[in-house]
Amino acid sequence: MLVPTRRRIDPADVVGIIPVRWASTRFPGKPIVPIAGRPLLEWVLRGCLRSTRVKHWLVATDDRRIASVAENCGVKTIITPARLKSGSDRVAFVAARLRYRWIINWQGDEWLPNGRPVDSLVRALESDSGCEVATLARPLPANASRNPHRVKVVLSRQKRALYFSRATIPYTFSGNEPHWLHLGAYAFSRSMLLQFARWPQTPLEKAERLEQLRILEHDVPIAVAVCNVSTQGVDTPADARSLEGMIRNSRS
Repeated sequence: MLVPTRRRIDPADVVGIIPVRWASTRFPGKPIVPIAGRPLLEWVLRGCLRSTRVKHWLVATDDRRIASVAENCGVKTIITPARLKSGSDRVAFVAARLRYRWIINWQGDEWLPNGRPVDSLVRALESDSGCEVATLARPLPANASRNPHRVKVVLSRQKRALYFSRATIPYTFSGNEPHWLHLGAYAFSRSMLLQFARWPQTPLEKAERLEQLRILEHDVPIAVAVCNVSTQGVDTPADARSLEGMIRNSRS
């Protein structure tokens, strides 16, 4: 078995870019919805800013209301064109204008209690110098594996992604095999991110509606770090209420 080689990533060469848009189909205005007294985006920024491996953060947005929240947290914003279709496109738009070698893409609706998930992305790239892309996964209970809104990933023995799917993967006869939930956060080399943004959509990407499959369909390996910190994605008002309960319970 091929043993991955290591490399060292200097924090000065890394920037975190958080793509945020106003016009969510299911939850318009989500980034500034108040949760436990603070806008959702502020909670996300507070977690990201606790990273020990990423010291430079930017918010990429097409809305001045979102920019105002970020700037009140001391985070610089870059206004991106409204025509950009995805968060990855917004991150690539900003990265093309910067000279950092490594780019962290953390979603603006994915709350994290501390910076350890971000640090895990950097360490995943350091641990496998054959990968220019890294992402996160955590164990998923079997009873949640059939939910198509929970994206699953299967891993190689080297902790590289073999496939991502909305279906239950792997299919298991015994019921004992672990399932892994994919968390939509990424670390890219700048050159790979810009190449990814130029590629057209691929067949499996279109079939599953998962843009990370575009990377695998071009035979680019993705390192996967196991995340032992509970994060919370907010897609609906119900998710926002759930997150508020988590935050209030953590304070008690």
